[in-house]
Amino acid sequence: MNKKILIAAGILLLVLLLIAGLVLAFAKKSAAPGTPSSPSFPQSSGTTIPSGTPTQTITTANGNGLIVKDFIHNGETISDTQNPGSYLLAGQLGYCLPSTRCSAATSTDFNIGYNETNQAFTVALLTEPLGQARLNAEQFLEDRLGLTKDELCKLNYYVGTTYWVNERYAAGNLGFSSCPGATKLP
Repeated sequence: MNKKILIAAGILLLVLLLIAGLVLAFAKKSAAPGTPSSPSFPQSSGTTIPSGTPTQTITTANGNGLIVKDFIHNGETISDTQNPGSYLLAGQLGYCLPSTRCSAATSTDFNIGYNETNQAFTVALLTEPLGQARLNAEQFLEDRLGLTKDELCKLNYYVGTTYWVNERYAAGNLGFSSCPGATKLP
């Protein structure tokens, strides 16, 4: 029974975090209507991407481009067939259809989703201690994207947890641990 509750909580958290990511993306786009947009040019990332590694460019929170490892076609990431343009980098989808793969890279501490439309990452922390779960998720993203800790802060992202995992930290974006404004976690 306890495992079913944890799975249901994880599914709910993933859905809520995806919704929060969409809300953040639309809020950013509508926050400055009429402001002329400046062209964004890809910026090279840190030295963590080996030469010859397939890459892709994603848009950062400030609208610039950032070159990352191709995490969508790496053999671990799966497409969420029920939500076109959404991908799961780590964890379980929360539902499984007979013709689909239900899990991405193995993780019991967190789920990580990516929405291609708003180019935002959603990190759902699923276990206590939350601080360690967040560090594990950060390390996962650094490895899969080929980014440094400072570059993680540039992403469009949301880090959260559910009420069932931790009542105190269930509301709001907890941030990545090394980013300005991040919530200190136990």
